[in-house]
Amino acid sequence: MQQICANTWCKRSFEIADEDLKFFDSVSPTFDGKKQQISPPKMCPACRQQRRLMFRNERKLYRSTCAASALPILSIYAPTGPYTVFSREEWWSDKWDALSYGRDYDPKRPFSEQLKSLYQDVPHVGLYNVNIENSSYTNYALNQKNCYLLFGAGDNEDCLYGKFVVYCKDVVDSLAVYSCELCYEGIASEQCYGCRYFVHSRDCSNCTMVEDCLACSDCIGCFGLRSKRYHMFNKAYSKEEYERQAERYKNLTPAVVQELRDGLEKLKATLPHVHAHLYACEHCTGESVYNSKNCFSAFDCKNCEDCKYIYFSPKTLRTQDCAFCAPDGDRFCYNVCSTVDLESSLGCFYVWYGSNMYYSLECHYNSDIFGCVGLRHKQYCVLNKQYTKEEYEKLVSRIIESMRADGTWGEYLDAGVSPFAYNETIAQEYFPLTEEEVLKRGWQWREEKDEVPKVEKIIPAAQLPESIDDIPDDILNWAIECQETKRPFTVTSQELDFYRKMHIAVPRIHPDERHAHRLAQHSQCTLFSRACAKCEKPIQTTYAPDRPEIVYCEECYLKEVY
Repeated sequence: MQQICANTWCKRSFEIADEDLKFFDSVSPTFDGKKQQISPPKMCPACRQQRRLMFRNERKLYRSTCAASALPILSIYAPTGPYTVFSREEWWSDKWDALSYGRDYDPKRPFSEQLKSLYQDVPHVGLYNVNIENSSYTNYALNQKNCYLLFGAGDNEDCLYGKFVVYCKDVVDSLAVYSCELCYEGIASEQCYGCRYFVHSRDCSNCTMVEDCLACSDCIGCFGLRSKRYHMFNKAYSKEEYERQAERYKNLTPAVVQELRDGLEKLKATLPHVHAHLYACEHCTGESVYNSKNCFSAFDCKNCEDCKYIYFSPKTLRTQDCAFCAPDGDRFCYNVCSTVDLESSLGCFYVWYGSNMYYSLECHYNSDIFGCVGLRHKQYCVLNKQYTKEEYEKLVSRIIESMRADGTWGEYLDAGVSPFAYNETIAQEYFPLTEEEVLKRGWQWREEKDEVPKVEKIIPAAQLPESIDDIPDDILNWAIECQETKRPFTVTSQELDFYRKMHIAVPRIHPDERHAHRLAQHSQCTLFSRACAKCEKPIQTTYAPDRPEIVYCEECYLKEVY
């Protein structure tokens, strides 16, 4: 059946299929002997994703003070806000008890209002990172060593400036890369070594400025190649001739990078693009999906089955509307964000390891909780107050009935519960809005002000030497003025060593802007209907119909490249 998005600023039409209704029925929980049916969503998939992302602040870091130890910390919560923030060590310690903040449910007040009040009282951890070594400037990060400004990352060493970087070593300025080593500016790629400027490539080595290449080595400026070596702009060379020609591209000055990029774009305009990168998949739609089955509108997912509207969520099973659930995916969940290894849960944010959790935030290793914040190893709790199993089920049934009456049961957490301004969260990355648009919708906006680096001097990016060979060590004592935004940024010694090793020019652009450029190159999480340019079969692709690329279905594309 067709629905119209309930948001007045959207009003997009979207479909709720019979399979969706079966899914909602299958994940509807039972409390006190009564099945609490989850109703179909009122908002379109994009607006649902936008609301989930409004709770996830990855990159806006503030200098703050731990409320428990009074020691300086980094925090995703602005120090002017009403929230109590602890260091990682204090928050995970046994020195405080989240149950002490418990309260009775008030049937006369909206449940979301009571949850927001609880959220403001319970202490929060400054950054979401666990098991880190010399990697304080990371967030949503697990198992990091010698890493800096990584977000949404796991099991990395010596990696800098990245998002969704997993199982990598010596990787800098990358987005959605897995199992890569000694690489720079990679996007949506895996198992690459010694590559620079690469997109949608797998099992490649020693390649520069390549896209959609598989099992290639020693290639420059290539697109759509399979198992090739010694190619430039898709033309084959002998080993000796390639090495002679490649010398001019060894040192990547800004001018050389632009030359390579222009050459690649010219080449891409003449060649077909695959409608979607779906590897070893069966009955899937989306982009960058690996080893998955029956997954629809899935993006950057691996080893998933029977899912829909999932984003950056590996190992996920029978789940819908799920974002950033890594490294261990969820099962039988709906409307969750930044969760890990949940089962049969709904409406949660940053909740790890457990089952039957509803409308809760920052809770870990629990089961059977509803509307809780900051709990660990607990069961049968509502608003951080402990109950018996029988009391818990009766109270939850009452709360659900009140939520059903105000239309919030089954929907994601109310946007007003989020502690962040819209432009602090990654909602602004995927659904950019102006301050006026944000305020008109009743959401928060925060004025941004850069911290001025304490350096000897700030130099305009245009004054930097073109070649990394001419960059002095003194640059570590300077700040660079971004050539696009004028925002100053610094270079670390670890970073400078990497650029010299990889023959890459010192960046002229602020790290946030470099990240924005990568996002623009990464496929957006929206599918469009169009026809294969060769056989005219209907396809679902991230290439909008009005884009100029030649887009083939997978069958036609494979015939072209093999």
